[in-house]
Amino acid sequence: MRTGFSLSPGGLLLPYHVGALEALKYHNHLTEDTPIAGSSAGGIAVAAHGCGIDHKRVLESTIQISDECEQLGGTQGRLLPQLRGKLNELLTQDNFDQLQERPGAVTIAYREVFPVFRAMHQTNFTDREDLVNAVCHSSSFPFFTMNGPCVVDTSQGRRIPRLVVDGFFAVPRERFGCPDFEKAGVSVDRTVMISVFPQERINLAACAPEDCISPQVEDGPQMENLLRLAMQSSSREELTKIYESGWEDAERWIHKHAKVGAAAAAEAVHDTLEATCLN
Repeated sequence: MRTGFSLSPGGLLLPYHVGALEALKYHNHLTEDTPIAGSSAGGIAVAAHGCGIDHKRVLESTIQISDECEQLGGTQGRLLPQLRGKLNELLTQDNFDQLQERPGAVTIAYREVFPVFRAMHQTNFTDREDLVNAVCHSSSFPFFTMNGPCVVDTSQGRRIPRLVVDGFFAVPRERFGCPDFEKAGVSVDRTVMISVFPQERINLAACAPEDCISPQVEDGPQMENLLRLAMQSSSREELTKIYESGWEDAERWIHKHAKVGAAAAAEAVHDTLEATCLN
């Protein structure tokens, strides 16, 4: 039974994903063989994990980006250049080599707007620069992480530049930016989506409740607070708490749904095989 984890966008809620992945790894639900995929913040998290970058360094880098944007006057239009700088600082050739040797696929999703309008689920990266570019493409949300509507990609000696935007736009709305393993050509028996926002609040209808790791619904202005944390600079304490929330929600899923969902997926595979044999 092969489970893949697909991570949503989330801006500066990135530590939630980092905490969730670390908890899954700690409890042996995430190994080097496990397919992982992500868009935007989710893409950053799976790339860092696949490259073996320590989760504490990813959290610290997120705090630094938040602080630097605050000093510069806010996050709008500044997140993408700050992200590229941190990726170039963190991601060494050894890290890239580790990603290339990883048995389980790492997928980064984004949308190409021109010259072809198509969803990109990239699993192969020619070199370290190509990986950095893919993560940045996936994190290019119009007029938020950057000042314009899209990124002009002239990398790898392209004669015709590409226009690309955030991974949120690479999949149908009901997936809320969580990449599709089938589109990436990656075979899984079960997809578990990890969302920085409560599944019920964003109408994440592409998966059953037992196949989603997300915050529990709370009374009060929960979504307003989460959107603020996603889009604006936050304190070290807030970002650390977000990381801890991701860990706690992943552990709750492990204890409550991991075996239940796996059993249901196994039964579905068995039924499919049985029907095939009968035909």
